[in-house]
Amino acid sequence: MQEAERAFDAVVALIQESGAEPVIIGPASDAELEATFASCQGFVLPGGGDVNPVLFGASAEDPSLFGVDVAQDSLDLAVIRYGIDHGIPVLGICRGMQLLNVAYGGSLHVDLGPSSVSHVSKSEEGARDFSVHEVELERDSRVAVAFNGVSRIPVASFHHQAVDFLAEGLRITAVADDGLLEAIESVDDNWVVGIQWHPEAHLPAPELRQPLFTALKTEATKALQKIC
Repeated sequence: MQEAERAFDAVVALIQESGAEPVIIGPASDAELEATFASCQGFVLPGGGDVNPVLFGASAEDPSLFGVDVAQDSLDLAVIRYGIDHGIPVLGICRGMQLLNVAYGGSLHVDLGPSSVSHVSKSEEGARDFSVHEVELERDSRVAVAFNGVSRIPVASFHHQAVDFLAEGLRITAVADDGLLEAIESVDDNWVVGIQWHPEAHLPAPELRQPLFTALKTEATKALQKIC
């Protein structure tokens, strides 16, 4: 939980560094949430516990599951749907990307098996940490544009769930060398982007932390200008 809180604080700091003002959305009445949503020009869904498999028709009895929070799933999905319905840009990070796919009607791998790429680092004592590996970016995708058109970047991963069946309305924009989906985005004009990695991590390079938050801020400013 301490690590999760530090990661959350790091995401908030990156939002601030982009020039945007972070608003923390927590449990509230429907009316209060609607008012808060309406005051925002962009949404960020950070990492966290596992997504409840019931949301995509799988069993919630898998022993690998941890940190499932039904109330948090409900709140995050409400944020996503509001963003989609109102044309507000959305950035989903790790769990956030997974929930984007679920919100659009897709499914997840409940627990990844071994592969040629390590998506979480495990010590002999069982401790877990970020694993660094490279991803291939789809040319001209929103993610690639945010990183100035480069084709590959190193990223920090920490996950055991991932996108399985990609939902209609989304497209793949980055993959790991083992074929696992690492970034997705909406096929329409709404700036909806999900990344499987953690830009807020201290690895692999400081200059790779900010670009997507800057891109989100730019899109949020455009959305605000349309309202005005």
